[in-house]
Amino acid sequence: MTPPKKLAALALVSTAIAAAPAVAEPHWVHVQSKEVSISGYDLSDRDDASEVLDRIERAAKRVCTISQNRQTVRERQLRNACIDDAVDRAVQSLKSPTMASVLAETRAG
Repeated sequence: MTPPKKLAALALVSTAIAAAPAVAEPHWVHVQSKEVSISGYDLSDRDDASEVLDRIERAAKRVCTISQNRQTVRERQLRNACIDDAVDRAVQSLKSPTMASVLAETRAG
């Protein structure tokens, strides 16, 4: 079965923000999504899969931004968890073994 060629949608549920420790400012759950075009990419090709993963990671970083100001260590941890979760979900939604393999290699270092 051929994976969708038009878009990989990142549905990013920023539940990490709601899980932040209680402090003076309010916390909320905010859902954002970002569509990433994968048109023209062959997800069974490692180079193309790597480029699509790059695009997905950049989109996840934009969507998972908690604050433009200085961040606490906890906020950075929450942002990183949000990014990882968003990337995982997007890659899984593409149902591409090559994409999954490229992601695993990237994370292994």
